[in-house]
Amino acid sequence: MDIHERRSKIARRLAEEHTVNVGDLAMEMGVSGMTVRRDLAELERVGFARRVYGGAVHEAQRSFEPAVMVRYSEYAAEKRRVARAAIRLLRPGDSVAIDVGSTMMYLAEALRDAVDLRLIVVTPSMTIGRELSENPSYMVVVTGGVVRRGELSLTGDLAITAFRQFHVDRLFLSVAGLEEESGLTEYNIEDASVKRAMIASANQVVVLADRTKFGRTALCTVGPLENMDVLVTDVAPPAGLKAVLERNGTQLIIADDNGGGTMSERGGRRT
Repeated sequence: MDIHERRSKIARRLAEEHTVNVGDLAMEMGVSGMTVRRDLAELERVGFARRVYGGAVHEAQRSFEPAVMVRYSEYAAEKRRVARAAIRLLRPGDSVAIDVGSTMMYLAEALRDAVDLRLIVVTPSMTIGRELSENPSYMVVVTGGVVRRGELSLTGDLAITAFRQFHVDRLFLSVAGLEEESGLTEYNIEDASVKRAMIASANQVVVLADRTKFGRTALCTVGPLENMDVLVTDVAPPAGLKAVLERNGTQLIIADDNGGGTMSERGGRRT
């Protein structure tokens, strides 16, 4: 169990039970009490927990957006399949923008140890930038901007301006909701603004979305479904959404257990 998975499990436990004990967590996860205390300190730093004697309690969030550490543990197997299928779209030497969010963290983990891709990566995520910097064959550019506490995403004019300087081959985009009428939506207005700049910078927009995003509309508009060239997901979309994707010429990839996916005949419009 790596550090992201461990901390997401602790965050999930806090969200469900509102209190955790250091000794119980250490025994369950096979780590030392000191390791658990460091995990709880990080959760406190991002505003998700408040440490108390012997453990921690859940701190109420000031946003409707679930914490990324909680989202990371939800539908983990599905997100991993989606990430592995998406990687197959890449070609050696590609320039690629990678968005923020839990699914993008799985994408970065899968890309970290990939060989022979020699990517140029631009990302507004401090977490993903650090993850991919471990691969010496990648050139990693992390945009400037204002740090969103907890998400470690970079927002504001600096991040938006950065993407205006680039023209990448592919964008891997995450969304909170994907619905026929409302299109692509996101929880946070600052993140949504950066996503729109990322879309404008890309020759091909690849949305990674598990089944929980279908039919959901979050607070902020990112763009219409027409902005999406490829959708990589874990199950077939509902009939109404699938019909819209077909009309738009959006390529649909349904990830399988082997790291590949069933691909529709329709391709991206801008590649």
